[in-house]
Amino acid sequence: MQISPATLGMGVSMTVGYGTLYYSFSILAPEIARDFGWSQSFVFAVFSIGLLGGAVSAPIIGRLIDRFGARPVLVSGSLLAALALAALSMVQNGWQFAVVTLAAEFVSIAVQYDAGFAALAQRHGQEARSHITLVTLVAGFASTVFWPLIQWLLTLMTWREVYLVLAGLNLLLALPVHLLWPSRRQPVGEASRDTDGAAARQPVSRRPQLVLMAVSLSAGGFVLSAMGASLLVLLGNAGFTAAVATLTGSLIGPSQVAARLIEYARRGVLSPPVTGLIATGALFVALALLFAAALYPAVAVALVFAVFFGIGQGLTSIIRGVLPLHYFGTAGYGRTMGTLSGIRMVLSAAAPVTIVFLNEQVGVAAAVGCLLAMGAVGLVAMLGLARMPSLRPEGER
Repeated sequence: MQISPATLGMGVSMTVGYGTLYYSFSILAPEIARDFGWSQSFVFAVFSIGLLGGAVSAPIIGRLIDRFGARPVLVSGSLLAALALAALSMVQNGWQFAVVTLAAEFVSIAVQYDAGFAALAQRHGQEARSHITLVTLVAGFASTVFWPLIQWLLTLMTWREVYLVLAGLNLLLALPVHLLWPSRRQPVGEASRDTDGAAARQPVSRRPQLVLMAVSLSAGGFVLSAMGASLLVLLGNAGFTAAVATLTGSLIGPSQVAARLIEYARRGVLSPPVTGLIATGALFVALALLFAAALYPAVAVALVFAVFFGIGQGLTSIIRGVLPLHYFGTAGYGRTMGTLSGIRMVLSAAAPVTIVFLNEQVGVAAAVGCLLAMGAVGLVAMLGLARMPSLRPEGER
């Protein structure tokens, strides 16, 4: 496949979407708390509630993409994201901060993977898999780029001014990509009739696939969200030194990128369900290793855990986009993605507080045991899904 400049541009815009609306918070939250005299737990609780706003907006945005196409939704998302980030720079009290944070997370879905994958599916149909993989390769560096960038900006300006810079990046980098995004292949009316027709023809038959997909992706989302927030804490409580914990965490990123590179290079060799099994299987093996390390700390076990976890994390982002395309086709893709994302984000928002609570009240083994159970649920659901037939129209096979 020849690399498409539009796809690379989408990867850049997704990097901006995640960097400014998601990864920025962990760096700016302590500054905000210190400035207002709030506890950090309050600030992060507001952010967790804000993530639920994304769960509410995901199905709505998915339906808008199906009806009007991805480009107007992406363009509107960039403008609203810039507005929300600029508004965050002007908050003066707790309720304003809560309302604006909720609004920012509500619109974030329109500039992150769900909208980006839908745009690629509308443009490339069943050929979108390699484009989705390329976008995740580029956007996978969002934290690598934005964490040091924001830390550097904080040496030059206040957190309020940083939010204005982040708003500007949405306007200067992401908005032009979305404005230039090619129009959808099908006329809006035709796509809408196809979507309605598919739903009418398959009111019940697609439910088993959809349920199993939702269970597997949501279980994986719970694991990834919890680990992103608490991995270093869990490793420390398991008896590992800070140096070992940092080394373990640093191995996840390269493993994630390596898995996506292999998937991109070998695209089409493995079917999406098989890739899903590899992703969920790798996460389960990683969590089993982490559980063993929580009981009997061993550096080698922790390092192997990081490699398997990186593989699972890297492939999970891809299967989020390609499994709905494989099983249901392009008709109603935005709505399907929105439904799946809404369910996944509810569990993702609850994950960090759940695991931290278990770790503090019961112990690290119980916290990791909960994650292992969720990993097992995700793997079993994916095994069931892999046995299900594809329901996409004959013309897309």
